[in-house]
Amino acid sequence: MCEQTLSQTINPQTTTNPQLRVYVANLGKYNEGELCGNWINLPTTNNEIKTFLKNQVGLNNRYEEYSIQDYESDFNLGGYENIYDLNLLAVKLEQMSEHEKNLAATYCNANGLKDTTSLLNVCHQINDLSYITIDANAWGSREEKLGYAIIDEIDTDLKDTLEQCKLGTSLTAYDYFDFEKYGRDIEINEGYFASGDIFIFYTSDIDPKLYTVEEVKDSLNDPRL
Repeated sequence: MCEQTLSQTINPQTTTNPQLRVYVANLGKYNEGELCGNWINLPTTNNEIKTFLKNQVGLNNRYEEYSIQDYESDFNLGGYENIYDLNLLAVKLEQMSEHEKNLAATYCNANGLKDTTSLLNVCHQINDLSYITIDANAWGSREEKLGYAIIDEIDTDLKDTLEQCKLGTSLTAYDYFDFEKYGRDIEINEGYFASGDIFIFYTSDIDPKLYTVEEVKDSLNDPRL
């Protein structure tokens, strides 16, 4: 069976909470001008993937290769990723909170990471990410908002010092502090904005090649894999 359009919304599975949704096409037939493939929800079992590739993508002894033609995910995905590795990534995402998933996707997209090994490593090491969240809807430039966030949430000793320095009867040095300049210095020297509301510090100890796919798989110990 071959679906002839990537806009197909009917999915061959009944997975109710997919972490990834990818359109897998028969690469050989695609090169011959025929679109043969379908959508698959991940995670699923490896046996279901094998059946899907045979029945929905048309893989056989003549047509052995496939490609990812489209996807629904917060992560950017490469077109020639291994579908079983993507399933592993989906299992890993299933175990993460929504905040952790958003943080991992933001980090990967900001750093141009698309291969599954890197995505798995970032997700596996997400607790090692050093970052601060900015209120994107607050008043002021992003540098000023960063300055406020750093002093209010991280550099609290500086905040205490500023608030203890009285200027007149009701104001303190905190009221006159140049938060925008402070935030700009932090951005230049200590990190970068991965998105409008997430600032990543250079001290983040994430290595996108630290673990192999097999090592991540073994750590999950999921019977679907």
